[in-house]
Parts: sequence; C-alpha cells; structure tokens
Amino acid sequence: MKNVIFDVDDTLYDLMEAFDKVHKEFFEDKTKEDCEELFKRSRIYSDEAFYMAREGKISHDDEFAYRIQKTYKDSGIEVSKEEAKQFEERYRYHQKHIHVPDGIKALLSECKKQGKTMGLLTNGTVRHQGKKLKTLGLSQWFDKDEMFISDAIGYTKPNIKAFQIVQDKMNLIPEETWFVGDTFEVDVVGAKKAGWHVIWFNHRKRPMPEGDIRPDLEVRTVEELMDVITK
Repeated sequence: MKNVIFDVDDTLYDLMEAFDKVHKEFFEDKTKEDCEELFKRSRIYSDEAFYMAREGKISHDDEFAYRIQKTYKDSGIEVSKEEAKQFEERYRYHQKHIHVPDGIKALLSECKKQGKTMGLLTNGTVRHQGKKLKTLGLSQWFDKDEMFISDAIGYTKPNIKAFQIVQDKMNLIPEETWFVGDTFEVDVVGAKKAGWHVIWFNHRKRPMPEGDIRPDLEVRTVEELMDVITK
C-alpha cells in the first residue's frame, strides 16, 4: 500500500472512552443497556445531527443535545436540554485527555518508517477537530498539509469531493490510495465512490449494510490492521 489516508474519530483513538465515562456519571443507574450499544447508536445520531446542522435544520448549539437526547430516548430515558448540556460539558472535559493507543502508534510509526504517503481526513469543525488533532499529538506522524478537516475544505464525507480535494492536494493516484475508517456509511461509501481502496476498521463489529458497495478489506483488530497495511 503506497498511500494510506486515515479517518480520525474511533479509528486512530477510542472515541467511546469519553462517552463511557460520562454515561457512568449520568445514566448508568437508569438503564441496563450495554454502553457500547448506546455509543454505536449515538454515532448514528451524531452523523445525523452533523448533517442537519450543516443544512440549517438545527442550530450548531443543539447538535450535541440532539444526539444525546435521541440516543437515550430509544432506551426510554428523557434527557432535558440542561442535562444534555451537562453531558456535553463533561464529555468535552474527558476529550481533553484522549490519546492514541500504543497499537495505533506502532502502526503509524511503521508506516512512516516504510515511507508510505499518509494523510488524515476527518469530518467536523476546525475548532473541535483541530483541538483533537493537537491533543492526540498527530503531528508526530502527519504534516500540517496532510491533515484535512471537512469544515476547512468545504465538503464532508461521504461526499466524493472531500476525497478528491485530499487526492489533488497530496497528488495521489486513486488506484494506489487506501482509506482506513470505522464508519461504513461515511468512510467506506465515500472512499469507494471516489475510486479509492478501503479498509473498513470494523472494531465495533457492526453488521455489513446491504447494498452493492463493499470494502476491499475488513479488519476488526489493530493487529489485523497492522498486518494488512505494513506486510
């Protein structure tokens, strides 16, 4: 694999870690539902809210509240806007302490050692995603002009224009480029439509959606990811 472009959230770090900590603070005693199932549902509503906010259907201030309220409503828990705000504040606090797991660090270092062309493409605002990239210390492996945030480039995954901008800026040949991401509907669909190869990092063990689009490879552990990318 000559060119490897990575998603960030729940690909290069464990996005569930902050959610899990805040869930335990606020709602663990109110539901017996598995936290990972709640988290996976929140990711669906997070993407939904993100696009709704971009289209002006909800305000950016209500984006986080929407995802939390919808997630817990499915479990029979009504979350007020004030509670959602408190949840968000604690979530943002824990996100200040996110880190790249050792296995991913080893993967990125090996890719760099092998001379692969690497980049990042993540959905989100420059404000929030920019903070994450800095907190994670991703500049150890990626130059500034190799890190792309949807808010800055004007297009969001799965829009193929987001991938094409990365392709043009980094002078990539699509047939030689692989995208690594965890979200099928956003990462796999977008990259495949852009003509890239895709590794679906399905560590949450989600079912394969129906349809004609399929990833080139599906892996479920960091060890498998290391093998397919570096060996």
